[in-house]
Amino acid sequence: MTQRAKKCNLFQRQTTVGKAIVLQLVVAAIIINTFLVASFYRGNAPAAPPEVILDNAQAPISALSELDNGTTWFARDSYVLEPTLDSEMAGTEDSHGNIYAPDILFDDGMWKLWYGGQSSNGHDSIHFATSADGVRWQKYGTIIPTGVNNHVNDPSVVKVNGTYYMYYTVAPVAELDRIWLATSNDGLNWTVYGQIIGQGTSGTWNSLKVGRPSVLYMNNTFKMWFDGTEEDPANPGQVKPGTGRHVGYATSVDGITWTIWPANPVFLNSGAIDVEYFNKTYVVVEESGVGIWWRKGTNETSFESSPRLLFRNMNTTFDAFGHVTPFIFVQAGKWVATFTGAATVRYWDRNRIDAWYPMRNITLSIDNGGGTFPTSMRGWASSSTSLKWVFSTADAGKNVTLAYHRAAAMIDQVVETLAAGTRNLYFLPGTGHIAGA
Repeated sequence: MTQRAKKCNLFQRQTTVGKAIVLQLVVAAIIINTFLVASFYRGNAPAAPPEVILDNAQAPISALSELDNGTTWFARDSYVLEPTLDSEMAGTEDSHGNIYAPDILFDDGMWKLWYGGQSSNGHDSIHFATSADGVRWQKYGTIIPTGVNNHVNDPSVVKVNGTYYMYYTVAPVAELDRIWLATSNDGLNWTVYGQIIGQGTSGTWNSLKVGRPSVLYMNNTFKMWFDGTEEDPANPGQVKPGTGRHVGYATSVDGITWTIWPANPVFLNSGAIDVEYFNKTYVVVEESGVGIWWRKGTNETSFESSPRLLFRNMNTTFDAFGHVTPFIFVQAGKWVATFTGAATVRYWDRNRIDAWYPMRNITLSIDNGGGTFPTSMRGWASSSTSLKWVFSTADAGKNVTLAYHRAAAMIDQVVETLAAGTRNLYFLPGTGHIAGA
C-alpha cells in the first residue's frame, strides 16, 4: 500500500469515528431533551377537573307511586343517536340534521329502534337501527321512504304472532296528516298497506288531520291513540282558531279495519304522545317546550284532565327548547327509560334522540364559601345505572353535599371535598346510604 493510500485510509477511519461520536452525542441530546420535556409536563400538566360519579343509582319504576317517592329522571350525558346520514341532515340555515320520534322494541335479544329523519331535501322518512346494548347503534338508513309524499314519520310498532305492524304518519301534501300501516317479517323490510285512518267529517275535532299514532296490542285487540285537529271552514287547509290539537282513540281486531271511539277526543290540548299499559294503568307521556309531561288513565278513554311534569329540560344546548315525540320504554315489567327527540333549536327542526333514566332521588350542592348558600347542581346519567357531576378546575377544594331523599324524608347525606380527577361513590339500596367506592 502506498503512503498516499495509507493516509487516505487513516482519514476515512478518523472520519467514520468522528461521525459515530457526533451521532452518539445527538442521540444523547435527544434522550436528555425528551426526558426534560416529559418531566416538565408531568410537573406542570393542568390538573383534571373534579368529577363525582355515583354508581348503582338506578331506580327502574315498578309502580307509579315511585314517581313521587324517591325517583328522579336524569338525562344521559350524550345523545343516543345523532344525525349522520344524508336522509337525516335537514335543518334551518344549515344542515345540522333532524331525527326524532323514536319507537323501540327489545326483541330477540336485540334493541330495535325505528325513528324519523328529515333529509337534506326537507322531507321526512322512517329509519331503522339496532343495538346489542342500547348504547352503540348500527343504522340501516331509510326503510319507509317519503315517495311522492311530503312527510313520512312518527312510527309506532307492535309485533303480533311474528309479524311487525307499523303505524305511522303520512302527509301527502303540506302537513295534512293521515295514518298509514306497513307490515314486516323482520322489522327491516316492509310492505306498505296504505291509509287506515283518515280525517273526520267537516266540523269534527279531527276534520283537518290525524297523525302520530301510539299503538298497543292487548287481549287480541289493537288499541290506538292519535292526535287530530279541526279544519277552519272559512280557511280550508288551516286549523280552526281556538280549537287546538286533541287526542282520540280507536280499536281494531285485525290491525287494518279500525273503529273510532264515538265520544272522541279522549283528552284535550295534547298530541305527539306515547301510551303504555304499565302497573295496571294506562300511562301517557307528552311533548312540550319545557320538558316531558305525563298523565294516567283508569281505562283506554278515561284519563286525568291535566298532566304533571315528568322531567324538565336540562336548559343547556342539549335540549334548550324542550322535547318532542317521547317514548316510554318498559322492560321486564319496569319503566326503565324515556326516549325523546331533544329540541336544540326553537323551531323543533334540529332534534337528536336522547334517553332519560329513572334514578334514586340524589341531589348535589356545592359550597361556594363566603357565607353564600350552597348551589344545587343537576347531574347527568353516565349510564343507565350511574350518575355524574362535572366541575371546573376552580372548584377543587370546595365541599359538595350529596343527599338521598325518599319522598320528603332525607335518608342519607355525605360531604366530599372536591379534588382533581374522579371521585367514585356507590349507592347502597339496602340501607339507602352513599358510600365511598
